[in-house]
Amino acid sequence: MRRILAVLCLAPAMMLAAVSFQVDGKDINRAQPGAGTADMLSRVMPAVVSIRTAATIPPDYLRRLKTRIAPDDLKSNTKTDPKTGEVQMFVGLGSGTIINPDGYIITNRHVVMMPDNTVAKLAYVTLSDRREFKARVLAVDDKTDIAIIKVEERNLPFARLADSDKARVGDPVYAIGNPLGVGMSVSSGIVSALGRSGLGLNYEDFIQTDAAINHGNSGGPLVDFEGRILGMNTMIRTDGRGEGNIGIGFSIPSNLMLSIATDLANTGKVVRGYVGLFGEDLPVEESAKLTQSRNGAVRITDVTVDSPASRGGLRKDDVIVAVNNKPFENWNELRLTIAKRRPGDVILMSVIRKGQGSLVRIAVAERPAGS
Repeated sequence: MRRILAVLCLAPAMMLAAVSFQVDGKDINRAQPGAGTADMLSRVMPAVVSIRTAATIPPDYLRRLKTRIAPDDLKSNTKTDPKTGEVQMFVGLGSGTIINPDGYIITNRHVVMMPDNTVAKLAYVTLSDRREFKARVLAVDDKTDIAIIKVEERNLPFARLADSDKARVGDPVYAIGNPLGVGMSVSSGIVSALGRSGLGLNYEDFIQTDAAINHGNSGGPLVDFEGRILGMNTMIRTDGRGEGNIGIGFSIPSNLMLSIATDLANTGKVVRGYVGLFGEDLPVEESAKLTQSRNGAVRITDVTVDSPASRGGLRKDDVIVAVNNKPFENWNELRLTIAKRRPGDVILMSVIRKGQGSLVRIAVAERPAGS
Protein backbone atom coordinates (compact mmCIF):
# COMPACT_ATOMS: atom_id res chain seq x y z
CA MET A 1 0.00 0.00 0.00
CA ARG A 2 2.89 2.39 0.82
CA ARG A 3 4.47 1.62 -2.54
CA ILE A 4 1.27 2.48 -4.37
CA LEU A 5 0.96 5.75 -2.48
CA ALA A 6 4.52 6.65 -3.25
CA VAL A 7 4.00 6.07 -6.94
CA LEU A 8 0.90 8.24 -6.89
CA CYS A 9 2.74 11.04 -5.14
CA LEU A 10 5.65 10.91 -7.59
CA ALA A 11 3.45 10.91 -10.66
CA PRO A 12 0.89 13.75 -10.29
CA ALA A 13 0.71 14.19 -14.06
CA MET A 14 -0.99 10.82 -14.29
CA MET A 15 -3.90 11.99 -12.07
CA LEU A 16 -6.71 14.44 -12.52
CA ALA A 17 -6.56 17.49 -10.24
CA ALA A 18 -8.33 16.74 -6.96
CA VAL A 19 -11.46 18.76 -6.13
CA SER A 20 -10.99 20.85 -3.03
CA PHE A 21 -13.30 22.93 -0.86
CA GLN A 22 -12.47 25.95 1.21
CA VAL A 23 -13.19 25.85 4.92
CA ASP A 24 -13.40 28.88 7.21
CA GLY A 25 -12.97 27.53 10.71
CA LYS A 26 -13.10 30.82 12.57
CA ASP A 27 -15.70 31.31 15.29
CA ILE A 28 -18.79 33.24 14.27
CA ASN A 29 -18.51 36.94 14.94
CA ARG A 30 -21.57 37.12 17.16
CA ALA A 31 -21.13 40.84 17.65
CA GLN A 32 -22.27 41.57 14.14
CA PRO A 33 -26.01 42.13 13.54
CA GLY A 34 -27.95 38.94 12.93
CA ALA A 35 -25.24 36.60 14.17
CA GLY A 36 -26.19 36.16 17.82
CA THR A 37 -29.21 33.86 17.44
CA ALA A 38 -27.53 30.79 18.92
CA ASP A 39 -26.39 32.66 22.02
CA MET A 40 -29.84 34.17 22.45
CA LEU A 41 -31.55 30.79 22.14
CA SER A 42 -29.15 29.20 24.61
CA ARG A 43 -30.30 31.75 27.18
CA VAL A 44 -34.06 31.32 26.67
CA MET A 45 -34.38 27.59 25.95
CA PRO A 46 -33.76 26.47 29.57
CA ALA A 47 -37.04 28.23 30.44
CA VAL A 48 -39.03 26.21 27.89
CA VAL A 49 -40.52 22.94 29.13
CA SER A 50 -42.30 19.89 27.81
CA ILE A 51 -45.65 19.14 29.47
CA ARG A 52 -47.35 15.74 29.63
CA THR A 53 -50.72 15.24 31.24
CA ALA A 54 -51.41 11.89 32.85
CA ALA A 55 -54.19 9.79 34.36
CA THR A 56 -53.97 6.98 36.91
CA ILE A 57 -54.67 3.55 35.44
CA PRO A 58 -56.82 1.13 37.48
CA PRO A 59 -54.98 -2.17 38.16
CA ASP A 60 -57.42 -4.32 36.15
CA TYR A 61 -57.12 -2.00 33.13
CA LEU A 62 -53.33 -2.11 33.43
CA ARG A 63 -53.40 -5.91 33.32
CA ARG A 64 -55.40 -5.78 30.08
CA LEU A 65 -53.02 -3.24 28.59
CA LYS A 66 -50.05 -5.52 29.24
CA THR A 67 -51.61 -8.14 26.99
CA ARG A 68 -52.23 -5.69 24.15
CA ILE A 69 -49.26 -3.30 24.14
CA ALA A 70 -45.58 -4.08 23.65
CA PRO A 71 -43.60 -3.70 26.89
CA ASP A 72 -41.39 -0.92 25.48
CA ASP A 73 -44.41 1.06 24.29
CA LEU A 74 -46.14 0.63 27.63
CA LYS A 75 -43.02 1.74 29.49
CA SER A 76 -42.55 4.87 27.36
CA ASN A 77 -46.18 5.92 27.82
CA THR A 78 -46.57 5.28 31.54
CA LYS A 79 -44.98 6.33 34.80
CA THR A 80 -45.11 4.74 38.24
CA ASP A 81 -45.53 7.07 41.20
CA PRO A 82 -42.65 6.20 43.57
CA LYS A 83 -44.71 7.12 46.64
CA THR A 84 -48.03 5.43 45.88
CA GLY A 85 -47.01 2.76 43.36
CA GLU A 86 -49.85 3.88 41.10
CA VAL A 87 -49.27 3.61 37.37
CA GLN A 88 -50.09 6.72 35.36
CA MET A 89 -50.55 6.84 31.60
CA PHE A 90 -49.56 9.90 29.62
CA VAL A 91 -52.56 11.38 27.82
CA GLY A 92 -51.54 14.73 26.33
CA LEU A 93 -48.41 16.48 25.13
CA GLY A 94 -47.53 20.16 24.88
CA SER A 95 -45.02 22.83 25.76
CA GLY A 96 -44.83 25.73 28.18
CA THR A 97 -42.59 28.51 29.46
CA ILE A 98 -41.43 29.23 32.98
CA ILE A 99 -42.24 32.90 33.57
CA ASN A 100 -41.36 33.12 37.25
CA PRO A 101 -38.39 31.47 39.03
CA ASP A 102 -40.72 30.06 41.71
CA GLY A 103 -42.18 27.54 39.26
CA TYR A 104 -45.02 29.37 37.48
CA ILE A 105 -45.44 28.09 33.94
CA ILE A 106 -47.70 29.47 31.23
CA THR A 107 -49.18 27.20 28.57
CA ASN A 108 -52.35 26.69 26.55
CA ARG A 109 -55.53 25.57 28.27
CA HIS A 110 -56.00 22.83 25.69
CA VAL A 111 -52.62 21.36 26.67
CA VAL A 112 -53.90 20.57 30.19
CA MET A 113 -57.38 19.40 29.22
CA MET A 114 -58.30 15.72 29.33
CA PRO A 115 -60.25 13.88 26.60
CA ASP A 116 -63.46 14.26 28.65
CA ASN A 117 -62.95 18.08 28.63
CA THR A 118 -62.01 18.26 32.30
CA VAL A 119 -58.86 19.93 33.60
CA ALA A 120 -56.02 17.47 34.16
CA LYS A 121 -55.42 16.57 37.80
CA LEU A 122 -51.90 15.43 37.06
CA ALA A 123 -49.13 16.72 34.79
CA TYR A 124 -45.39 16.26 34.46
CA VAL A 125 -42.98 18.97 33.37
CA THR A 126 -39.57 18.20 31.87
CA LEU A 127 -36.87 20.88 31.66
CA SER A 128 -34.13 21.10 29.05
CA ASP A 129 -31.65 19.67 31.58
CA ARG A 130 -33.95 16.59 31.86
CA ARG A 131 -35.13 17.38 35.36
CA GLU A 132 -38.75 16.30 35.76
CA PHE A 133 -41.31 17.74 38.16
CA LYS A 134 -44.88 16.93 39.00
CA ALA A 135 -47.07 19.96 38.29
CA ARG A 136 -50.52 21.10 39.30
CA VAL A 137 -52.87 23.21 37.22
CA LEU A 138 -53.55 26.45 39.10
CA ALA A 139 -56.20 27.91 36.80
CA VAL A 140 -57.34 28.06 33.19
CA ASP A 141 -59.16 30.59 31.01
CA ASP A 142 -61.30 29.08 28.29
CA LYS A 143 -61.95 32.43 26.59
CA THR A 144 -58.29 32.91 25.63
CA ASP A 145 -56.97 29.31 25.85
CA ILE A 146 -54.43 30.20 28.53
CA ALA A 147 -53.46 28.17 31.61
CA ILE A 148 -51.06 28.58 34.51
CA ILE A 149 -49.48 25.50 36.05
CA LYS A 150 -46.97 25.31 38.89
CA VAL A 151 -44.15 23.09 40.05
CA GLU A 152 -42.88 23.18 43.61
CA GLU A 153 -39.34 24.26 42.85
CA ARG A 154 -37.50 27.55 43.20
CA ASN A 155 -34.69 29.36 41.40
CA LEU A 156 -35.73 27.97 38.04
CA PRO A 157 -34.65 29.56 34.76
CA PHE A 158 -37.37 31.83 33.43
CA ALA A 159 -38.13 33.99 30.42
CA ARG A 160 -39.28 37.60 30.24
CA LEU A 161 -42.13 38.92 28.16
CA ALA A 162 -41.77 41.49 25.40
CA ASP A 163 -44.23 44.32 24.65
CA SER A 164 -46.18 42.74 21.79
CA ASP A 165 -47.72 46.10 20.85
CA LYS A 166 -44.29 47.01 19.49
CA ALA A 167 -44.10 44.01 17.14
CA ARG A 168 -44.05 44.73 13.43
CA VAL A 169 -44.72 42.59 10.37
CA GLY A 170 -41.37 41.25 9.20
CA ASP A 171 -39.74 40.99 12.64
CA PRO A 172 -37.74 37.74 13.00
CA VAL A 173 -39.21 35.25 15.48
CA TYR A 174 -38.40 31.77 16.80
CA ALA A 175 -40.89 29.08 17.86
CA ILE A 176 -39.63 26.80 20.63
CA GLY A 177 -41.31 23.63 21.86
CA ASN A 178 -41.58 19.86 21.68
CA PRO A 179 -43.23 19.20 18.28
CA LEU A 180 -44.69 15.72 17.93
CA GLY A 181 -42.73 14.67 21.00
CA VAL A 182 -39.39 14.57 19.12
CA GLY A 183 -37.69 16.76 21.72
CA MET A 184 -37.09 20.45 22.32
CA SER A 185 -36.70 22.15 18.95
CA VAL A 186 -36.49 25.61 17.40
CA SER A 187 -37.94 26.86 14.13
CA SER A 188 -37.57 30.34 12.73
CA GLY A 189 -39.65 32.72 10.67
CA ILE A 190 -41.09 36.21 10.75
CA VAL A 191 -44.15 37.98 12.04
CA SER A 192 -46.48 37.48 9.08
CA ALA A 193 -49.43 39.52 10.35
CA LEU A 194 -50.83 41.09 13.51
CA GLY A 195 -54.29 41.27 15.08
CA ARG A 196 -55.68 38.06 13.58
CA SER A 197 -59.11 36.99 14.87
CA GLY A 198 -62.05 34.79 13.93
CA LEU A 199 -60.31 31.58 15.01
CA GLY A 200 -62.86 30.33 17.53
CA LEU A 201 -61.96 31.98 20.84
CA ASN A 202 -63.87 34.72 22.65
CA TYR A 203 -60.92 37.11 22.86
CA GLU A 204 -58.39 37.03 20.04
CA ASP A 205 -55.49 39.19 18.92
CA PHE A 206 -53.21 36.61 17.34
CA ILE A 207 -49.76 37.10 15.90
CA GLN A 208 -49.48 35.16 12.66
CA THR A 209 -46.11 33.58 11.85
CA ASP A 210 -44.57 31.27 9.28
CA ALA A 211 -42.23 29.72 11.87
CA ALA A 212 -43.02 25.99 11.85
CA ILE A 213 -45.54 25.05 14.55
CA ASN A 214 -46.79 21.47 14.93
CA HIS A 215 -48.68 19.38 17.47
CA GLY A 216 -46.70 19.49 20.69
CA ASN A 217 -45.61 23.10 20.12
CA SER A 218 -48.82 24.33 21.74
CA GLY A 219 -48.08 26.43 24.81
CA GLY A 220 -44.47 27.04 23.83
CA PRO A 221 -43.09 30.52 23.25
CA LEU A 222 -42.65 32.58 20.13
CA VAL A 223 -39.59 34.64 21.01
CA ASP A 224 -38.19 37.78 19.46
CA PHE A 225 -34.58 38.41 18.42
CA GLU A 226 -33.65 39.34 21.98
CA GLY A 227 -35.03 36.13 23.48
CA ARG A 228 -38.15 37.66 25.01
CA ILE A 229 -41.56 36.02 24.80
CA LEU A 230 -43.49 37.75 22.04
CA GLY A 231 -46.31 35.22 21.94
CA MET A 232 -47.51 31.72 22.82
CA ASN A 233 -47.87 29.24 19.97
CA THR A 234 -51.47 28.08 20.01
CA MET A 235 -52.84 26.85 16.69
CA ILE A 236 -52.13 26.36 13.00
CA ARG A 237 -54.11 26.57 9.79
CA THR A 238 -53.91 23.51 7.53
CA ASP A 239 -54.86 22.93 3.92
CA GLY A 240 -57.56 20.41 4.86
CA ARG A 241 -55.60 17.42 3.57
CA GLY A 242 -53.38 16.90 6.59
CA GLU A 243 -52.47 18.15 10.01
CA GLY A 244 -48.94 19.36 9.36
CA ASN A 245 -47.57 22.87 9.28
CA ILE A 246 -47.99 24.85 6.07
CA GLY A 247 -46.53 28.10 7.33
CA ILE A 248 -49.64 29.62 8.90
CA GLY A 249 -49.38 29.57 12.67
CA PHE A 250 -50.99 31.71 15.36
CA SER A 251 -49.60 32.89 18.69
CA ILE A 252 -51.32 34.68 21.56
CA PRO A 253 -49.52 38.04 22.00
CA SER A 254 -47.45 38.56 25.13
CA ASN A 255 -49.45 41.55 26.38
CA LEU A 256 -52.62 39.45 26.47
CA MET A 257 -50.67 36.58 28.04
CA LEU A 258 -49.40 38.88 30.80
CA SER A 259 -52.83 40.22 31.64
CA ILE A 260 -54.44 36.77 31.84
CA ALA A 261 -51.51 35.12 33.62
CA THR A 262 -51.41 37.79 36.32
CA ASP A 263 -55.07 37.23 37.14
CA LEU A 264 -54.87 33.42 37.01
CA ALA A 265 -51.75 33.21 39.19
CA ASN A 266 -53.02 35.63 41.82
CA THR A 267 -56.79 35.10 42.00
CA GLY A 268 -57.48 31.90 40.06
CA LYS A 269 -59.84 33.69 37.68
CA VAL A 270 -59.76 36.40 35.02
CA VAL A 271 -61.42 39.72 35.81
CA ARG A 272 -62.59 41.47 32.64
CA GLY A 273 -64.03 44.88 32.05
CA TYR A 274 -67.66 45.13 31.00
CA VAL A 275 -69.84 47.94 29.70
CA GLY A 276 -72.81 46.01 28.30
CA LEU A 277 -72.96 46.73 24.60
CA PHE A 278 -72.92 44.75 21.36
CA GLY A 279 -71.65 46.04 18.06
CA GLU A 280 -70.69 45.43 14.47
CA ASP A 281 -68.03 46.84 12.17
CA LEU A 282 -69.08 49.59 9.82
CA PRO A 283 -68.22 49.04 6.15
CA VAL A 284 -64.87 50.61 5.25
CA GLU A 285 -66.43 53.29 3.03
CA GLU A 286 -68.93 54.37 5.68
CA SER A 287 -66.28 54.32 8.39
CA ALA A 288 -63.92 56.45 6.30
CA LYS A 289 -66.59 59.11 5.81
CA LEU A 290 -67.29 59.34 9.54
CA THR A 291 -63.71 59.25 10.81
CA GLN A 292 -61.95 60.93 7.89
CA SER A 293 -59.32 58.20 8.25
CA ARG A 294 -58.70 54.50 7.71
CA ASN A 295 -59.42 53.71 11.35
CA GLY A 296 -62.28 51.42 12.30
CA ALA A 297 -65.74 52.34 13.56
CA VAL A 298 -68.31 50.21 15.39
CA ARG A 299 -72.07 50.62 15.24
CA ILE A 300 -73.85 49.65 18.46
CA THR A 301 -76.45 46.95 17.75
CA ASP A 302 -77.75 46.56 21.31
CA VAL A 303 -77.25 48.00 24.79
CA THR A 304 -77.91 45.86 27.86
CA VAL A 305 -80.52 47.29 30.22
CA ASP A 306 -79.10 48.87 33.40
CA SER A 307 -75.52 48.35 32.19
CA PRO A 308 -72.64 50.85 32.37
CA ALA A 309 -73.24 51.64 28.70
CA SER A 310 -76.93 52.39 29.20
CA ARG A 311 -76.26 54.45 32.32
CA GLY A 312 -73.64 56.40 30.40
CA GLY A 313 -76.20 57.28 27.74
CA LEU A 314 -75.11 55.05 24.85
CA ARG A 315 -77.88 53.97 22.46
CA LYS A 316 -78.44 51.53 19.65
CA ASP A 317 -77.03 52.84 16.30
CA ASP A 318 -74.49 55.12 18.01
CA VAL A 319 -71.12 54.78 16.31
CA ILE A 320 -67.98 54.43 18.45
CA VAL A 321 -64.76 55.65 16.82
CA ALA A 322 -62.26 55.82 19.70
CA VAL A 323 -61.67 54.95 23.36
CA ASN A 324 -59.69 57.44 25.42
CA ASN A 325 -58.84 59.23 22.17
CA LYS A 326 -57.22 56.08 20.78
CA PRO A 327 -58.75 54.71 17.55
CA PHE A 328 -59.17 50.99 16.90
CA GLU A 329 -59.42 48.78 13.83
CA ASN A 330 -62.56 46.73 14.44
CA TRP A 331 -65.17 45.39 16.86
CA ASN A 332 -62.80 42.65 18.02
CA GLU A 333 -60.18 45.20 19.07
CA LEU A 334 -62.80 47.34 20.82
CA ARG A 335 -63.99 44.31 22.81
CA LEU A 336 -60.40 43.55 23.84
CA THR A 337 -59.83 47.17 24.86
CA ILE A 338 -62.87 47.09 27.14
CA ALA A 339 -62.06 43.63 28.53
CA LYS A 340 -58.57 44.75 29.59
CA ARG A 341 -59.99 47.52 31.79
CA ARG A 342 -60.40 46.96 35.50
CA PRO A 343 -63.73 47.38 37.29
CA GLY A 344 -64.04 50.98 38.43
CA ASP A 345 -61.99 52.39 35.54
CA VAL A 346 -63.62 55.26 33.69
CA ILE A 347 -63.22 55.33 29.92
CA LEU A 348 -64.04 58.08 27.47
CA MET A 349 -65.76 56.93 24.30
CA SER A 350 -65.80 59.08 21.16
CA VAL A 351 -69.29 58.61 19.72
CA ILE A 352 -71.08 59.83 16.61
CA ARG A 353 -74.88 60.05 16.80
CA LYS A 354 -76.83 61.23 13.77
CA GLY A 355 -73.75 62.95 12.40
CA GLN A 356 -72.84 64.74 15.63
CA GLY A 357 -69.79 63.80 17.67
CA SER A 358 -69.67 63.64 21.44
CA LEU A 359 -67.67 62.20 24.32
CA VAL A 360 -69.33 59.71 26.66
CA ARG A 361 -67.91 58.74 30.06
CA ILE A 362 -68.46 55.10 31.01
CA ALA A 363 -67.65 53.54 34.39
CA VAL A 364 -66.40 50.02 33.67
CA ALA A 365 -67.91 47.13 35.66
CA GLU A 366 -66.77 43.52 36.06
CA ARG A 367 -68.01 41.18 33.35
CA PRO A 368 -70.65 38.86 34.85
CA ALA A 369 -69.70 35.20 35.03
CA GLY A 370 -70.90 33.23 32.03
CA SER A 371 -71.49 36.27 29.83
